[in-house]
Amino acid sequence: MTQPPITTVQKLRGLPWLYVFNASLSVFVLLTVFGAVFPLYLNELGLSKARMGFVLSLPPFMSLLALFVSRWVVRVGAKQVAVSGFGIRTVVIGFLLLSPWILSRFGVQAVFFWVAGIMLLFSICRSFVETAWLPWAREFVPDVMRGKVDATSNLVGGLMGGLATLGASFVLARWAGLGGYSLLIAVGVVFGLVSMAALTLVPGGAPLREERARPDFLAELLVPLRDRNYLCFLIAGCIFNLAGGILVFTPLYFKEQIGLGSDKVLMLDAVFRLAFLLSTFIWGWCVDRYGGKSVLLTGMVVQFLFPLCLFLLPRHSAVTLGMALAVWAVYGLLIYSFSAGASRYFYVTAVPQGTGNSAYFSLSYAMGGLFSAVAPILAGWLLDVFKPLQIAWGVIHLDAFSPLFALSMLLYVVAGYLYHRIRNDGPVRTKEFMSLFLQGNPILAFGSILRYHMADTEKGRISTTEQMGEAKNPLSATDLLEALSDPSFNVRYEAIVSIARMPPNASMTRALIGVLRSQDPDLSVAAGWALGRIGDPAAIPALREMLVSEYALLRSRSARSLANLGDVESVPSLRNALGREKHDGIRVAYASALGAFRVRESLDDLFALLRRLAEKPLREEVTLAVARMAGNENDFIVLWRHSRSDFGTAAAEALMALKKKLEDTPYDTKTVEAGLEECAQLMAALDVAGGASGLCRLIPRMPLVEMEPVLQRILSECVERLGEFGGARTEYVLMTLHVLQTALKAERE
Repeated sequence: MTQPPITTVQKLRGLPWLYVFNASLSVFVLLTVFGAVFPLYLNELGLSKARMGFVLSLPPFMSLLALFVSRWVVRVGAKQVAVSGFGIRTVVIGFLLLSPWILSRFGVQAVFFWVAGIMLLFSICRSFVETAWLPWAREFVPDVMRGKVDATSNLVGGLMGGLATLGASFVLARWAGLGGYSLLIAVGVVFGLVSMAALTLVPGGAPLREERARPDFLAELLVPLRDRNYLCFLIAGCIFNLAGGILVFTPLYFKEQIGLGSDKVLMLDAVFRLAFLLSTFIWGWCVDRYGGKSVLLTGMVVQFLFPLCLFLLPRHSAVTLGMALAVWAVYGLLIYSFSAGASRYFYVTAVPQGTGNSAYFSLSYAMGGLFSAVAPILAGWLLDVFKPLQIAWGVIHLDAFSPLFALSMLLYVVAGYLYHRIRNDGPVRTKEFMSLFLQGNPILAFGSILRYHMADTEKGRISTTEQMGEAKNPLSATDLLEALSDPSFNVRYEAIVSIARMPPNASMTRALIGVLRSQDPDLSVAAGWALGRIGDPAAIPALREMLVSEYALLRSRSARSLANLGDVESVPSLRNALGREKHDGIRVAYASALGAFRVRESLDDLFALLRRLAEKPLREEVTLAVARMAGNENDFIVLWRHSRSDFGTAAAEALMALKKKLEDTPYDTKTVEAGLEECAQLMAALDVAGGASGLCRLIPRMPLVEMEPVLQRILSECVERLGEFGGARTEYVLMTLHVLQTALKAERE
């Protein structure tokens, strides 16, 4: 009878026990057969590198059994097989404690066969365990939070593993010989039994009786082999395992070539694991949000560079340990990107959903194990072959490990190429994902995202939303979109402001367009401003629609944003809006937009508006729009800035600059120059009205033979208004000076 699937509630209740299992298991494997301790232990027993490679190859070699036991595992039940296998293999590893006695009584040859026999039994049990674990892990971990669960598991496992490795370093530094290793193995066995006990409380893994009706072995095996995407992923993983397995003797490289003691080697491993756990949540979050492929390919770049960094490390130097610690720390921070990406891609995309896919799991485990088994044998053989190699050129050293590093880098390149060819599974491509870490402040972005989801007050959500905008990093795009729908108006408003600071993003632009078209005037106006600041042309149609909105502020905001976006096609609509608008304050926005587009046909409308406006800031904005039509906007802004603190002095300086330009013309301008100097003196004496009046009298005598019609029209309006307002409307003085500067510059050119 088929067992009902476990519920999400059952899965969530079992996760704490999964974390306990992973924490205990990390200590077990690191202190026994899969950490830096074991190669050092084998070396202490006196085994050659070739024999060490053989011993280390047994666990992955035995993974081939998965092809033959997968059916039996699912019939018996994945949980029962896994728990039993964990218990048996832990007890088997305990027999390693007899190795020192066997070495002392029977010699190296005997201890090699003893250790190899133990590892053979351990590896057989491990093969059964892993065959059961893969489908079981897929069952009890929800896909939607797989990255988070994997990250948490690796966090607790990495923390315990780092502490275990530091403890091992402490033990080996104070307990020389095989006694220290025996103590570490004994502690590892205890933690192995704890991990087995925790695993019994994880749900799922029931027998699948219907598996008896499956096709024969070969027919079932051909199904994943016909899946091109899975096959490409499988081959890439095999080559990756080979490339990484070649580096299994890295602890010996540090000890023999770099010059670090066993305790320092374990210190490196501890630093790596502690750095590793610091990044687990980041990469787990990334795979849940961006998919597995782009994240794992990011990790491939790190994998490729790592052997090169090992090769370039200085040897027997005062800085050796520090640089090695830095390399391992950076490697630990970045390497989980590959593990997290590969895990999610395997469970969610590479292996089809549903039952009857155990061949995918067993084939992946068996082939990956085969290549992992070949790696230490190949590495041990190469080390023995290249043992005589000892060449040094300055800081470059070639030794027996150098060919291993070169081969590993080459294999990583091949694996990376194959991973690049697998099907995409996320919303962004690899280059786009990598670029997320090169824009703005990714560290601030991650921190603000974490604090945003922990914030339980409106003030906290506002603050973290603001910080996400300050980070200017696309990693927080999804969270800003979430903030955009927050129940609090203030959080939504802050989200709009923060989005405006971000690089252009299609999803955020669409969200802002939705807010623009909503019935919330305050937020619609803010969204219109944000769309103009972001500069995404996709917002233009929606902004054009808002030119006829019932809300006056939304109409004016949309006009300004269309100008920011450079939408020349909206000019007719802007001119029509200027003509029918009833509020002069709103007309200023249309005037500003038309000035940005230099629509000189609207000059008369802008002049009429300028005459009516009472507020100085509004008049200055319209004046700027007219100045833009005259040209040389920067010159006008410089003149305006100088006039802010002392208008008379700034005007006097501008008049004297005009006088100097007249001196360079071929015309007789002595009288005009004298008049300009007189006007400058009046302005400097703060007699703005007298200076403006004198300037109006001088303008007809200016040698402006080839003045453009638009400049003539603006100058004529200025003279008329100066006669009407005198010095009370200083914007006409500034406009007059600006037009004269522009016209004289054109005459000289």
